[in-house]
Amino acid sequence: MKQKKTRKWSLLIAVMLIVTMLAGCGSEAQKEFVAPNETYSIMMDESWSPEDMYDDGILAIFSKDETRGIVVIQFPKEGMEDYYSSIDDIKSNVEQTFTMDTVTGVTGPASISGMSNISAYTSSVVMEGQTEECYTVYGETDYAYYSMIYMAKKVNDKKIEKFHTVCGSFTEKVS
Repeated sequence: MKQKKTRKWSLLIAVMLIVTMLAGCGSEAQKEFVAPNETYSIMMDESWSPEDMYDDGILAIFSKDETRGIVVIQFPKEGMEDYYSSIDDIKSNVEQTFTMDTVTGVTGPASISGMSNISAYTSSVVMEGQTEECYTVYGETDYAYYSMIYMAKKVNDKKIEKFHTVCGSFTEKVS
């Protein structure tokens, strides 16, 4: 009887270990990506790579196959009041810069640490002759306004959910 119980427990533990190992498959190790001006960061799969956008306030990272990208743009508030003074100014600027079409308000991340006035939109954009779908999140801190853009050939609920996690990892590092 004792041997049967031991065998059952051994089998149960083996099954649990296999399930745990399989659950970990597909989830990649995370890496902190820091903006060139070192004032904010986000976490994303370590397989993604940063690309220099020649602006210290822009953090751009792309998937290994370069079919998906995240671009975070920081608009510091101090001294820029003549150019923008609200999140609506930022939204308008980003939509014009990226030539976004069919902009539709959608549900955004529940919260982003230190950020207020959070809103989200879907849109399409033509980049290098290719139509991409975008999911854009806007928000502000005491220091700056932010635009966080996720671009891919196709944006679906699963990708948006993953992007919400990325947005949730946002950390501002200003003093």
